[in-house]
Amino acid sequence: MKEKVTDLRILAGSLKGSKILAPKDKNTHPMGARERLALFNSISSKLNGAVILDVFSGTGAVGIEAISRGAAHVTFIEKNHKVAELLRKNLKNLKLEDKTRVFEADVEKMNFNTKFDFVIADPPYDKINRFSLETFTRLVDLSKNGLILSHPASFDPHVIGRKLLSTKAYAAARISTFTCE
Repeated sequence: MKEKVTDLRILAGSLKGSKILAPKDKNTHPMGARERLALFNSISSKLNGAVILDVFSGTGAVGIEAISRGAAHVTFIEKNHKVAELLRKNLKNLKLEDKTRVFEADVEKMNFNTKFDFVIADPPYDKINRFSLETFTRLVDLSKNGLILSHPASFDPHVIGRKLLSTKAYAAARISTFTCE
C-alpha cells in the first residue's frame, strides 16, 4: 500500500500535532477534526486512565487521540489487512505499542469477556446498514460508560435498541451515545 502523510493530526494531549499516516486509497474515512474534538470534549472527565475499545479503527486516529488525552489502553479492531498494517505502523511511529492491542478481525465475529470504559465505533458509512443490529447492541453492552457511534445522517440510531443518550450533528455525520441502562 502506498502511504502518505495526511493533514490528519492529533488534536490535543501529549501527542498534540502528531501526524497520522493514511492510505492513499479510500479504505478509510478518518473522523473529522471537528467530530473528534466534540467526541473527546464530551468524555474528557472520564478519559484519564480509561480502557477503550476502538471498533472499525482505520488508521487509529480516534484511539490514538484517546491515548494522547489520557486513556491508559486502547484495543483496536480493524478488518482490512492493509489498513491494520498501517495502524500498527502508526502505533510504532508514536511508540504506543505498550498501550495498545490490534485485532485484525471482523467485529461481528469478535467476543470479549471484559468490559471497556468506552466503546467507540466509526463504521464505514456506506456499509453501516450491512452490520447486524446485534453487533451494535453487543458493543453497547461491552461498555461501562456507553457506546459512542459515528454514523451518517441517513442511519436511524433508535433501531439499535439501547437507551440513546444523545445524537449530535456535524454536517452529514452524526455522533450518537448509547447506554445499556
